[in-house]
Amino acid sequence: MHWRRIVIHSLMLIIIFLVSAIMVNPLTDGIKNDTIRVVVKEFIRIGFTIGMFWLYARMLLKKSSAYFRIHKPFKTSIIWVFVGLAMPLTVIVFYVLTQFVVFEKQEQLSLETALSIIIGAIITAFSAGVIEELLFRGYLFKLIEDKWNVVSAVCVTAIVFSALHLLTVSGLQLVDVCLVLIAVSLVGIMLSLIVYKTGNVWNSVVVHIIWNFFMNPKMVQFAPQEGRSHSSLVMLQFKSDSIWITGGTFGIEVALPVVVLYVLIIAGLGFCKTGVRNNSITY
Repeated sequence: MHWRRIVIHSLMLIIIFLVSAIMVNPLTDGIKNDTIRVVVKEFIRIGFTIGMFWLYARMLLKKSSAYFRIHKPFKTSIIWVFVGLAMPLTVIVFYVLTQFVVFEKQEQLSLETALSIIIGAIITAFSAGVIEELLFRGYLFKLIEDKWNVVSAVCVTAIVFSALHLLTVSGLQLVDVCLVLIAVSLVGIMLSLIVYKTGNVWNSVVVHIIWNFFMNPKMVQFAPQEGRSHSSLVMLQFKSDSIWITGGTFGIEVALPVVVLYVLIIAGLGFCKTGVRNNSITY
């Protein structure tokens, strides 16, 4: 396939991704209950986006899902559940033990509020994890890999992944933009290596979902010194206003200690051998 066609196909898949994210908002704005609105919105987004990806791959790319490492039925190794859990817990424990944050007392949340927060965090984490991994580590990765090579696929998808994350936050300063591009690109590289080493997109989906769930600010909020913007299940207040510790406008996910965690995981993945048959890796 000519490189121009690769670019066009990649852009079309990204457009599908963006359009689906935008169109679901007006469709669900009329729902009064916040939790129900989030659930309905994300289910519509998941169904529409995955359906359009599948149709595009079958009709225009003439490829099956398995070609893009999207295997059926859903199957993953338990190791990736542990990795997904270990990452956010490591961040939280590190920040608490180093006393970069302190637990902040909040008004006791009602059971209904707590359940709403958890349900919302689950569905949004699931939606973003599935859709983003299928797009970046599934379709785009394979298209670029087959035309050029694995290194190109890892780098290009990581950069595009990070660039699109700039659209999710407003008011970014230049230093914030640099932090996002570096940190989220590293996340993209990490997730790409998981998929490439195991031959299964669902492994990166699991890691992505669990990370997003725990790092959702309504689940665990890393609040700035000047206060917080909303209630959360766990409130951790920064004792420093250093952008390297707080992550600036984007938040904790691009802070320097978390970036170091990404690098360590990437290094570990880089030294491992592939294990396509069992969705795992060995050293």
